[in-house]
Amino acid sequence: MPPKVIFPEVYSFEESIAILNKYKNQLTKEQYENTKSVIGNHAIESIYLNERDIKILVDMDVHHLSSEEAIQRARERGEF
Repeated sequence: MPPKVIFPEVYSFEESIAILNKYKNQLTKEQYENTKSVIGNHAIESIYLNERDIKILVDMDVHHLSSEEAIQRARERGEF
């Protein structure tokens, strides 16, 4: 198993979107907008997604995975 990866906490919607923008080229415009909407919906509740969370969302979109499958892939990468 790979060493555990630590992702810093995020404290704003803007920080989460900046992270999403790092993965923008992997997503279609529709996937990007949908993921941005998910991030925004969490931010309304003062829940700000960090890079691990966003990588899982991107993985789900790109590879058509369920949340369970995406989380398992993150575990295999040492991100959980």
